[in-house]
Parts: sequence; C-alpha cells; structure tokens
Amino acid sequence: MKRLAIITMQLKTPGGIERFVSTLASMFADDFEVEIIANYGKPTDSLAFPLPKNVKLTFLTPVQPAEVSMKCLITHPTKWAQIPAELRRRHKITATQHRVFHKFFHNYSTDFIITDRALCSRLVATYYHGPALKIATDHNFHQHDPKYINELLSSIRSFDYLIVATDELRDFYRSRTKVKCLTIPNPLPSIPTEKSPLTTKNLISVGRLVPEKDFDLLIDAMKIVRTKDPDIHLTIVGDGSEKPTLKSKIKSLGLTNTITLTGWLPQSAIAKLYLKSSLFVMTSKTEAFGLVLTEAMSYGLPCLALSRASGARALITKNTGMLLDTATKEALATEILHLLSHPALLQDYQSHLPHHIKQYTPTTIKSSWLSVMQPKN
Repeated sequence: MKRLAIITMQLKTPGGIERFVSTLASMFADDFEVEIIANYGKPTDSLAFPLPKNVKLTFLTPVQPAEVSMKCLITHPTKWAQIPAELRRRHKITATQHRVFHKFFHNYSTDFIITDRALCSRLVATYYHGPALKIATDHNFHQHDPKYINELLSSIRSFDYLIVATDELRDFYRSRTKVKCLTIPNPLPSIPTEKSPLTTKNLISVGRLVPEKDFDLLIDAMKIVRTKDPDIHLTIVGDGSEKPTLKSKIKSLGLTNTITLTGWLPQSAIAKLYLKSSLFVMTSKTEAFGLVLTEAMSYGLPCLALSRASGARALITKNTGMLLDTATKEALATEILHLLSHPALLQDYQSHLPHHIKQYTPTTIKSSWLSVMQPKN
C-alpha cells in the first residue's frame, strides 16, 4: 500500500484547515497508509475533528507557543519595550521548527506528501529530499498582498502541484508559477440525509470570531432587522479573539434576546442548529473557499453572503442563495428581511441544493485527488 504524509501545524483548534486535513486523511484512510505529521501537539491532546484509528499521528513539538500580535505591539507605544523580546521569541520558535523538521525528514520515506500552508511547504522543500510526489495546498485568499503571494510561490518551487479550492485562485497562481496549479474544492466530510424544513425565522452563522469574518457588520444589521421583525433570531457559532468584544456589543445594542453567541460547539450540535434555521449568513471580508457554506447547503440551507469574499463568489449561485455586493448594515438587513419574508424563494433555493453540493461529496473530491496522485514517471 502506498504511503501518504499530510503536513500540518496542529490538530487541536477547530478551524477550516484542521477540518480539511482531517477530512482528507479520513477520505484516504482505506487507500493509503496515511500519516499526519503535526508541528505541534501530543498524543494525549483532544483532536478538533475525529480521525480513523488507522491514521498515524506524529507530533514534532509538544507545546504550541502562545500567539502574540506584533501589530498590537507596534501600534501601542506602551508595549514597544516588549518588541525585542518578542523578536527573540519568534527567532527561537523558527529555529525549533527547522531543527525538528530537519531531524524528522532525515531519511524519511513516503510516496506522497501534502502540505496545508506555505510554512509547511517551505519546511518540506528545505528538509525532505526524497522522490515523493509533493502537493502543496493553500486555504487563504491572497488579498493581493505581495508578501503573502511571494512567500507562497517561493515555498512551492520544488513541488509538483499546487492545489487550491477555486478556479479564481488557480488562474491567479497559474500565471505566476511553473508549478502545475489545479482546482479541487474542499470536501464535505459527509452529506446529511435530513434537511431543514425552512419554517423558522432563525438565522445561523458559523466561523472563527476574528476581525476578517466581520461579525460586527452582521450584529449591526441585526439591530435594524429587530426593529422591522423582532421574531427573527440569529445564532453565531464559533470562538476566537473577538468573542468578548462581540458579546459586549450585543449587550450594548440590546440584542441579547435576538443574537446568541454559542462559542465552540461539536459538529452534532451545529447540525441541530442548521436544521432549526432557514438561512445561513456569512459576512467575511475574505474567504478562500468557505467550507461552512457547503456545510450549510448540505443541510438544505440557502446562503446569503457578501460578494467581496472569493469563496462566496465561487460557491453561491443564483439558484442557491444571494450574493450581496454592498457591504453595509442597511443592505444586509434589507436582504435578510426580504429572504425571510419570502419562504417560497427559500424553498426554491433549497430545491437546487442537492444537485449543487454533489460536486463537494467525498466521492467526487476523492476521485479528483486520485487523478493527481499518480506515481512520478
């Protein structure tokens, strides 16, 4: 049986990349000897997403360093004195990463390597010198940031493929590298049989509570929505650095009975919320793919998102939901009210979803990957 190594940073945080890695490993567990190599973690850690027992887990460093925002230090003069220590700490972290990867990949043998970000690709390119087919993946939208783009492209120079989730990203990178760039969407773990009846006035949004998801905008829109229809309720599922700020904002706007912040929830609990909702709303400023969109669609939920997010543009069609070009609280509130007051429209969107999500099923996605993972001549 061929061997497949998937290289990631960690498996503990319930983020989109972690879900991608676990789904990919599960998808290939019966076809390859799958090993996930995580920079951080230990065998006793609880995993964010379940894995088959036959997937081997290897952790290179037991403890993940705490995140410190350099931008926060630079923009607050009172914290400038901390900058030299933070630079030394980051240098030490980088040195440790290189040391453990160098040790691990010395004489390492596998048939395929898949990386989940530029940092992992760079470390593999530097320390793995075997004949394995090397496939890089990327899960962020570049935002036309030259630094990000150059770091990604320089990290994959020795790779065979770059896999991205949308044609827009594929075309962007294809014109900038000699590495073969292909589109393979992120797979759904499974397709549920039960669908939402779309009979409530419940909205749901799922994602990390971080600035780029722009939950502030959604909360502001709900203030307007409540004045028009107080029966509409929003549930926001997720955790992150912005949670205390968002919680405070909800309280200050008098929306504690209108908006529920659940924090992190297991997938089984999120599924129940999908089935009790009639519309999924995503307000991200940037999104390379947006697995939560396909997940919501799999439960029969039409989606409303902002067209500024690349992932939303790729996933939502005129038959499955609404893309809003204007990123204002007024426009968002107006569209929420319009959609929830037209149940026949929501039902029509839902009728197109089963065919739409077929392209994201594990069977379809696995077939696309297997066509790439052919032995090198």
